[in-house]
Amino acid sequence: MSGIAMAPPAAPPSWAVQRVTTVIERQGIPVPIRDAKRIAQKAGVSKSLARRCIHYMDSGK
Repeated sequence: MSGIAMAPPAAPPSWAVQRVTTVIERQGIPVPIRDAKRIAQKAGVSKSLARRCIHYMDSGK
């Protein structure tokens, strides 16, 4: 089986990371973050995008 190399997932848009970061800071949400739905609603982004932003911030990039 010849493996197809997959590129790493692209970083989420910087505006989305900024919105999610602002919500987390203002709400004082503890780490680890488990409530992506609430963060997404407050940040005005989709739940999947909020999750991507959270994982991106956790990875330290």
